[in-house]
Amino acid sequence: MLRKYLMLPVAIGVFTGLFAVLFVYALEFLNHYVLEFLVGYIQPLPAGEGVRQHFTFYAERPYLLPLTVALGGLVSGLLTHFLSPESAGVGTDAAIKAYHNKEKLSIKSSIVKLITSAVTIGTGGTSGREGPIALIGAGISSSIGDIFRLNQKERRTALAVGLGAGIAAIFKAPLAGAIISAEVFFKRDFEIEAMIPSFIASVTSYSVFSLFFGFQPIFSADIPKFLNVQPLSLLAYAGLGLVCAIVVRIFTFLFFKVNEEFDRLRTPPYVKPALGGFVAGLIGAFVPIAIGNGYGWLQLILDGKLTDLSFIILGALAVMFGVSFTLGSGGSGGVFGPSVMIGGLVGSAYSIALNQYYYISLHVPSFTIVGMVSLFAGAAKAPLSTLILIAEMTGGYELLVPAMISVFITYFLSGKRSIFPSQVDTRLDSPAHMDEWGLFILEKLKVKDYMREPITVRPYDSVEEAYRLMMDNLIGGLPVVNRDRVVGIITRSDIMEIAPAERKGIRVYEIMSTNLLVATPEDTLADVFRLMTAKGIGRLPVVEKKGSRKLVGIIARADIGRAIREFSA
Repeated sequence: MLRKYLMLPVAIGVFTGLFAVLFVYALEFLNHYVLEFLVGYIQPLPAGEGVRQHFTFYAERPYLLPLTVALGGLVSGLLTHFLSPESAGVGTDAAIKAYHNKEKLSIKSSIVKLITSAVTIGTGGTSGREGPIALIGAGISSSIGDIFRLNQKERRTALAVGLGAGIAAIFKAPLAGAIISAEVFFKRDFEIEAMIPSFIASVTSYSVFSLFFGFQPIFSADIPKFLNVQPLSLLAYAGLGLVCAIVVRIFTFLFFKVNEEFDRLRTPPYVKPALGGFVAGLIGAFVPIAIGNGYGWLQLILDGKLTDLSFIILGALAVMFGVSFTLGSGGSGGVFGPSVMIGGLVGSAYSIALNQYYYISLHVPSFTIVGMVSLFAGAAKAPLSTLILIAEMTGGYELLVPAMISVFITYFLSGKRSIFPSQVDTRLDSPAHMDEWGLFILEKLKVKDYMREPITVRPYDSVEEAYRLMMDNLIGGLPVVNRDRVVGIITRSDIMEIAPAERKGIRVYEIMSTNLLVATPEDTLADVFRLMTAKGIGRLPVVEKKGSRKLVGIIARADIGRAIREFSA
């Protein structure tokens, strides 16, 4: 008990806090020599990092920014490709994926992530610090797990604890970090077992980090007492929740659309972050809010020094496009910070617009802060930890009720899609938890009761048609059927090997796989699940009977999760 709830979380917290310190020092070093010295851009800072009296609104040499960000993307791409592929892209999502798929992270992945993310952000890429430190904390916890000789279940919990400890340190929010370690892996569930050790680890990492950078919150704002909030303001907060929900849908669509386009590019993987970085640098050259993490610009809004509505709206759009190109191209970083940035800019623009055009006296800093947490809650499907975050950001609970209104409206109206694609709905949908529920449930259930009507293509359909069907239905593979008989299967990865311009002229039968794995209606879900897990696939065609090729349905992992939920209800 002492080992599980004290020694292990304290060790995770200490080392994660120290890595967070190294990460910030690396960022400051690159910021100074690349952005300040080379590009001539001195960014504003939030109060918790030391407010600058002097900063440059625009870079002195903006034409250099696309080159520095592109070079940062190339360095990041080379390091991740050759040393640690799991470190590419969004750090938090990589940790979530490792959690669900029982993948082992390492201290090497943490070090590579520290370097590549520092290079990406320090050279001007639009990215956040919280995602990288989440993966760094998860990698540290995996390595510490080797020392403590943890079993598979304990390793999974330790990974969650390390993720939360990283966010607690870098955002100076120990309670929110602890709760997000239980919440971020699922859209509608919690990893309860991680909570208690995560409290200890998060407080420890926060304390270690704050010994170097101070204990004050990142942002400073003069928030009025809740008693002074008018009913009309509460209605306005509800409207902000609706606006943030719309922005979440736009942001997630844009982010994954850019990622999809970069997936199609037939260039070496390590070159793609350079291309994305060049575009992100162009955006930052014209709109400086999109350079780096940009928290200082939010502080200017909170202090009442930035009130230009057009510039703020342009900033929100620039951050959306900037992070989409920086991370969607495979660059290293995090989407937590940019989500907070976009939300803060949306909240301030919303309140300033209402004040200007409808003569309402809304408190702009309050709407800015509520916008920060609302948009992240909708994008990450993590409403509870973000509610705690608002108290830690402001040092009080004055905005708790307005935030509850806005956050939950955003959460419920922002759609099912998360900015972290590796999230699953509940623990029942996670391969990591399947053993806990026991295959005995699945042994009693038949494929015929849970299979669905298949979406199919024919051998002579074009590859472009098959790809469009996959995108429209959000699936990764399609059975290929000829006269009711399944003759092959085509997957998204098969199609990605073909250049977009050539897909209309190539037929499905030319690239489909004929090495078929199938199920029958009388198979148990346990049989199907074992086969899916062993072969690393997410769906199986269902044929009429063994030895037959007559297609009668399709069964997917999601159907197995649905079956367990229904059986256990």
